[in-house]
Amino acid sequence: MKTLFGAATLSLALAAALQPAQAQEVVIGVPVASTGIFSFAAVPGRNGIETALEELNASGELGSLKLKLLIEDTASDKNQATTLVSRFAQYDKAAVILGPTSSVEAFAALPVAQEQGVPVVSTASADVTRVGDWIFKSNATPATIMQALGEQAAARLAPKTVAYVFNRDNDAYIAQKNGVKDLFEAKGIKTVAEETIVGSDTDFTALATKLAALDIDTLLISTTAETSANIIIQAKQAGLSDKVRILGTPSMASQQFLKVGGSAVEGTIFVADYFLESTSPLNKTFVEAYQRKFKIAPDVFAAIGYNQLKVAAAAIKAAGPTYDRAAIRAALLTVKDLPTVLGGGKLTINDNRTPTYGGFVLTVKGGAFTLL
Repeated sequence: MKTLFGAATLSLALAAALQPAQAQEVVIGVPVASTGIFSFAAVPGRNGIETALEELNASGELGSLKLKLLIEDTASDKNQATTLVSRFAQYDKAAVILGPTSSVEAFAALPVAQEQGVPVVSTASADVTRVGDWIFKSNATPATIMQALGEQAAARLAPKTVAYVFNRDNDAYIAQKNGVKDLFEAKGIKTVAEETIVGSDTDFTALATKLAALDIDTLLISTTAETSANIIIQAKQAGLSDKVRILGTPSMASQQFLKVGGSAVEGTIFVADYFLESTSPLNKTFVEAYQRKFKIAPDVFAAIGYNQLKVAAAAIKAAGPTYDRAAIRAALLTVKDLPTVLGGGKLTINDNRTPTYGGFVLTVKGGAFTLL
């Protein structure tokens, strides 16, 4: 009996050894604003994440490791975002969270992730890392990315008098405005007016009339893509001179901006983390995969989403064999010169848990984006 039992045990052991190793699965929570005011950024961002997932799981880059995305809609609502982050952290046992989309949602929801010890790679404003040491940024800070715009505008346009319109209920848009304003004022460029809006505003008649009456040569708008386009349209209808140069934020690097603004946004100048026409091999791969899947060209938000998962995946891969939250957080701190479709093509996470990679200054010409 002992011989038979031993033989049976050996047979079972050999059979188990010959079985293919089961792929380990890492769960990633993705709370994004697929509907609501921030959907203009969230939908292409979500699509970019899905494009990166297909590439990573198909390429063998992660070996037997598989990534599982749990994508849920926050509806651009901070309470819904908080509920989802709590669910991902406690019920779904997500190893990492990508999101939420906006600063409004992030500042409400991410303290939960910090408390639960879940690493987060967020697209929200620079200040989001102040929530705690488990929070990382996936894209450059507003002030950093806007510096490129401010420097080029100051050198090439020589502005003397500037008005600023910005979204006062969104920290990212405030920081983007300040990034240019501080640089301009340091160069002696005069601030004529600062006008504020809120994210839910749609009627800009009074604002447009005020802007048209100002003695300015430059107007900077810091808000969402659709709102920026509507402000420009209404300001020009109110009599804003075509000689006034209009500057903007990365939000303008969206097909929605072109679609809503039409000919009114021709000549607008803005900074972007991403340029569709970049000739890098990685960008070519990304664009082809994205267009094949979604039948449309990717925009800056799609590229940021794609990059967001790529950054997380690099950290997850380095966090083996446990792939636990603490190991992933530690790995995120070491990301350096990671190939990216953003900016100059190499991404490094700095001491503030924020990436650096450079940016593109673009303009609208002939209804399309081109380098300034």
